[in-house]
Amino acid sequence: MMPPKKAHQSHFHRAQVRRAQRYIRLHLAEPMSLDRLAREARSSSYHFARLFNAYVGETPFEFLRRLRLVTALRMLQEDPRVRVTEIALSIGYDTSASFNKAFRKLLEMNPGDFRKLGKERQDEVIYALSRPRPLKEITVNLSLDFETVTRPLTHYIFLEKHGPFAEVAPPLWNDLQPLLRHLNQQQIREYLGVSGIDKSKRGEEAMIYQAGVACAQEPGKLPDGLQHRAIKSGKYARFLLTGPYSQIWPAFDLIFKSLAEKKVGLRPEFCIENYLNDPRVTSEENLQTELLIPIA
Repeated sequence: MMPPKKAHQSHFHRAQVRRAQRYIRLHLAEPMSLDRLAREARSSSYHFARLFNAYVGETPFEFLRRLRLVTALRMLQEDPRVRVTEIALSIGYDTSASFNKAFRKLLEMNPGDFRKLGKERQDEVIYALSRPRPLKEITVNLSLDFETVTRPLTHYIFLEKHGPFAEVAPPLWNDLQPLLRHLNQQQIREYLGVSGIDKSKRGEEAMIYQAGVACAQEPGKLPDGLQHRAIKSGKYARFLLTGPYSQIWPAFDLIFKSLAEKKVGLRPEFCIENYLNDPRVTSEENLQTELLIPIA
C-alpha cells in the first residue's frame, strides 16, 4: 500500500535536512555557507535556513555551533592540558576570543569553568548539549490554507541587520521608530518586516532582516541610517496570523513546512510581514499580521 502523498513529501524534506546535518558533522572545522549546505541537501538555497529550522527546531548555524561545542567539551574533558586556542582552531573558530564568546553564550560558563567541574557534571553538560533541540509546540492562530496574491512594486524605506531573524528583529524595530518621525507620515502605506538571504555572506551573517515602511512614492533625502529599495512586483502565498508578534517565527516554521509538503515552488525573493494593526491601540491577541511567501 502506497503511503499518503503528504507523508511521502514530509519524508523527502526530512531526508534533505538529514543530508545537510550529515555534511555539517563531517565538515565541522570548515567555513560553512547556506548555499553550500543547500547544495548538499539538494534543496533550493534561498529559503533553506527556514526549511531546516522548521524540521530541526534550530537554524543550520545554531546546529553547527552546538556540534562544534560538543566536540570542544569532549576535548577539554579528555585532555586537561590542551590549550583553548588549539581547540578553537581545530573546530573551525578563527580565534580563541570568538570561541570563548560562543562558549559563554550557549553554556553560561567559560572553558576554565567547565574544566573545574567533576567528571559526572561534565558528562551531564555534554549530554544535554548533544541532544537534539525539541521542536517547540506553540499554538498559533494561523490557517495553512493560503491565498495567492500579487503585490505591486513597493518603495521600501528600512533599517537592516544581519543575524538570526527572530533575534535581530525586535531591537531593529525599536531603532526604527524614532527615525520614522522624520518621514512624511502621509506617504506611509504599510509597516513591513522583510527577511531573506544574502548569498555573498557566510554563516549567520547571510541572514538579513529589514524593518521598515512602504511609501506611496520614491522618497527624497532620508535620515542617516535609513535605506531605500524597490521591492519588485511579484506573486506571494498570503497567510494571516492573529495573535502576538512573538508568534511570527513559529508561524513561519509551520508555513515553510506546509509549503514544502505541498511542493509549492518558491521564488528567490525576501519574505514579508505586513503588520495590519497599530499595536498601541490593539490588544496582543487581536493583532493581525499578513505573512507573505514569494512563490513561483
